[in-house]
Amino acid sequence: MGWLVLFVLAIVVWLWWDGLGAKEVAHKESKRLCQQHDVLFLDDTVALRRMRLSRDRNGRIGLYRRFVFEFTSDGNERYKGHIDMLGEDILQTYMDTYRI
Repeated sequence: MGWLVLFVLAIVVWLWWDGLGAKEVAHKESKRLCQQHDVLFLDDTVALRRMRLSRDRNGRIGLYRRFVFEFTSDGNERYKGHIDMLGEDILQTYMDTYRI
């Protein structure tokens, strides 16, 4: 029983640690996207929206994560965007259509 608790705790710590690295990559990419599109990255944060196991192109299993963020182009409306990742690799980025 003690080994099982230790194993589960180790998995939780690994998920947390791995998630910090992925979140940092998503945060930098969100800021870069907002700068590229000349919009304001709101709240200076990204939030984990989804997480699941998935396979990469080579068939290896990894953690798929979707991080969401918000931005504004005019200071009045909030728009949403997201970064899809597998591990620390960016799969796709998306930003809502916004008013210029």
